[in-house]
Amino acid sequence: MKSIIKKGVSNKPAFGFGLTETLVALSAGTIIIGASAVALRSTETIIDSSKNKANLRQNTTNGTRLLRSEVERSLHILVNSSSPVSKEMEHTDLATGIYQKTLLSCKNLAASKSTAFKPLFGLKMSDLTQPVIYGLGVNSNGRGYSLKRCGTPLKADGRYSETEDLLFAPVVEEIGVMPCTDEKGRCDAPKGLDGNTTTSLNEIVNSLNIDFTDDKTPQRQYMEPALRLMTDVNRKLVRFIDPNNDTKDGETSYLEMQDVKRSITRQPLYFAAYARADKRLDSNGENSGVLNGAYFKNVSSKKMNFLVDGSGSMSACILWGGSQGNWRIFWSGSYYYWSRKNCSLTRMESLQHELIALLSDLPDDTRITLESFSTPGYVNHRGWSESKNGPVKLGDIGNRDSAIAFVNTLDNEEEVYRWGGTNPWDGLDKAFELSGTDTLYFLSDGEPSSNRVGGRWQARDFASTIDYYSNLNNSRATALKVNTISLGLESEWMESLSTRTTGNYLQIDKDYIAANNKP
Repeated sequence: MKSIIKKGVSNKPAFGFGLTETLVALSAGTIIIGASAVALRSTETIIDSSKNKANLRQNTTNGTRLLRSEVERSLHILVNSSSPVSKEMEHTDLATGIYQKTLLSCKNLAASKSTAFKPLFGLKMSDLTQPVIYGLGVNSNGRGYSLKRCGTPLKADGRYSETEDLLFAPVVEEIGVMPCTDEKGRCDAPKGLDGNTTTSLNEIVNSLNIDFTDDKTPQRQYMEPALRLMTDVNRKLVRFIDPNNDTKDGETSYLEMQDVKRSITRQPLYFAAYARADKRLDSNGENSGVLNGAYFKNVSSKKMNFLVDGSGSMSACILWGGSQGNWRIFWSGSYYYWSRKNCSLTRMESLQHELIALLSDLPDDTRITLESFSTPGYVNHRGWSESKNGPVKLGDIGNRDSAIAFVNTLDNEEEVYRWGGTNPWDGLDKAFELSGTDTLYFLSDGEPSSNRVGGRWQARDFASTIDYYSNLNNSRATALKVNTISLGLESEWMESLSTRTTGNYLQIDKDYIAANNKP
């Protein structure tokens, strides 16, 4: 089946669903932030005692969990922009006068701890008069960088305590130092505020350019922090991206760890989170926004299958930037189209960040399988090689990193119509056949492209499909609890599949988000 797509010309696709994008951002509530707040107060102690990768991962998990929860409960992001701010976006300008008192207080707190602090972005909260500021500094051992938080403290119950002084503490330690990429090793050290070259990380932080241009902070150079940020045109998104667009150094921001033998280990730093709902329409007449923190809810099993949609409709852009870039193909809800408009986040990228965050956080003794489904023969109809014969333990050497790497490959093919259609049957059959698991998380953003026997999916296929998998489940030694997640549409057959297997059905649409978006 061929699919011809031209710039500026649309054609009817052979697969994917045709509903208008309806996902909007969740507010706070998807993560219990009280524990993270307590962890923040003891982060320095945790970091000082960290001697291995496991401890560093736990500290990073605590820090990013707190950051995610605060972004999600915020009204919008505050940034410094390299270009004049329009009147409509003045409320997102970190340099505006009303925030200078908080910025000065944070600077003084950093000085009292003899460390640099360069504000990266702020978070405007509905229940706080002052913003929460996140910025860059030097880590506790002085050999790398740190993401630090300055703002009103959080209580153990997740509420802010404006009666207390501002809290200044590290959130994510061991942010990497950008290497010299010159083949001959001839890289000039950066310059400090006085204009002279310097190798002092504190001076580098103080002189760092953090202004957003085309919704991104600048590419990072030699000796600068391996952390770069992206936001969207409405200032709802905080996303960590490749610090210099050089695949030699990976495709994301990263941490660096040095053990007692001075061996350096690099660990990717994945993060994307979104402020509360913004129901304004974008230029395509679609609801702008995206779900976060709720694809995989109430995860408690340690023997799980993950079956996720890899079809072309997952290329839909759900958070737009405000600038132009290279030509790129997206799913509109009805057809594929080319656009040069920068997309800050697609549906697939959102899924990747959600799943990677979960995989990073699951205990070492958790056993999983991981499958992506589309049309057989297309690029995203495949599984994680390590779990092809059954569930594997995440804590075994290399498994966690390998699983994360697999998730990151799901958008490698730029011609997204090659990802495939919505055909989950191979993945579902395998999940029900496998022993050693008790839970399935099954996520899809569209109705099946075909039924189980290859014909066109029709209403009459509903009952027979549910009966088939229900009977398979009844024959298992351990019944499979199927949790289904339907993105952007109502799916009766997915809901029925969960009901018949004592699982949970989650329909992610504007009604669900509205019910969960109360202050």
